[in-house]
Amino acid sequence: MQYRFPRELAAFPSREFYESRLQTGIQSSADVLEVLKTSAFPWPQRDGVVVPTVFIQCSTEEDMGGISKSNTGQAEIVTRIAPKLVAPANGEAETPALKALKITVLSPYSKQVQALRHLSVPCFTIDSFQGRESDIIIFTTVRCNATKDIGFVDDARRLNVMWTRARLGLIIIGDRETMGNNPLWSRAIKSCTEVTIEPPS
Repeated sequence: MQYRFPRELAAFPSREFYESRLQTGIQSSADVLEVLKTSAFPWPQRDGVVVPTVFIQCSTEEDMGGISKSNTGQAEIVTRIAPKLVAPANGEAETPALKALKITVLSPYSKQVQALRHLSVPCFTIDSFQGRESDIIIFTTVRCNATKDIGFVDDARRLNVMWTRARLGLIIIGDRETMGNNPLWSRAIKSCTEVTIEPPS
């Protein structure tokens, strides 16, 4: 029985890592997720309830140099969406609940974390964030290459840790072709609702 996040967030880890035995003690997802509706970020909705698991496609190739890796295209998307998560939607008044949302960026690679340190939101590697939580997790997968190699990101434990750090919403940024070459990651992405972020004009 877990009380950290609503059942919409719990569905994937319960199915993949806990033999569908993970139960949720939060009774009303609609009430818990209501604050996300007031955000400038385009959270998808289903039957009036926010869908808190989101995937954003990014086809920018990863930086191939060095041991650690980064991805400038994914970093740019993070930079654009992070402020929207705590900004009110058009015409909406800013609410204390929205302003108080805690946003955290996670990545498997320290080089990507370093590239995002200029943000006003905390950035960590997955491994360094174990045992902690945040209202909204933005996860930048980094990997995007012609050989569809995701390296150590295929570690199921890291995926489980990343997914279960969020209290309200999870946004995954990655390349579907590269990440989807791994069966577990393919199922993870399919369990999310895709949101398109238009490039800057």
